Amino acid sequence: MCAVDGVRAAGSREGKYGLAVIESKDSAASAVFTSNKVVAAPIIHTKEMIKGGKISLVVVNSGNANCFTGQHGIDDCERTIEFASEITNIPSSEIATASTGVIGRKMPMDIILPLVEESISKLEHNAESSTDAAKSIMTTDTYHKEFAVETEIDGEKVRIGGITKGVGMIAPNMGTMLCFLATDAVISSEMINKALKS
Repeated sequence: MCAVDGVRAAGSREGKYGLAVIESKDSAASAVFTSNKVVAAPIIHTKEMIKGGKISLVVVNSGNANCFTGQHGIDDCERTIEFASEITNIPSSEIATASTGVIGRKMPMDIILPLVEESISKLEHNAESSTDAAKSIMTTDTYHKEFAVETEIDGEKVRIGGITKGVGMIAPNMGTMLCFLATDAVISSEMINKALKS
C-alpha cells in the first residue's frame, strides 16, 4: 500500500483479532462488493458511503465478520466509524469499514476499539506499516499478501499498491476476499469503478 505516495497504513493484533487502517486523504475511490444477498454490516455501510466517491480512511478488522448480527452489528459498525473519526478528525462520511472472520457473533468491541486506537496511532508511510496492515487482516491465510508495481502511462510513472486476504473458501465469485488497492494515477471514481468491474 505504502509504495503509493500519500498512503499511510498500520495494523495491530490481539490474539485472534486483528485490525488494519489505511489512510489516503483527498482521493477518488470506488469499491466492488459481494453479489451474495446476505451481507455484513460493513458492506451495508460502505455501499452507502461510497456513493460520495471519496474514502479517506478504511478500518478493517479480522476475527469477526460482523455478519448475521442484525441491528447490533450495524450499531457496532457505526460506533467503530465514529470512534475512528474522533481520533483522526476525518469525517465519518469518508470512513469505510470491512470485516472478516467468524459469522453470527457480536463484535468484541472491548477488543476492537482499542485496536482501532492503536492502529491509528501507528499510521506510517513505509513498507513495514503496509506489511503490518496485511498481516493484521489474515484469518486462516497461511501468509500475508501485499504487492506494489510501477509502470508508465503516457510517459508518467504510476504506482499501484495493495494488500489482500483470501482463503480456501473463496467461492462464489471471490465472495470472501478482501482487497485494498491504491494508486497515484490521476483517475476518477467512475474510471476506477469501470476498471474494477472489467
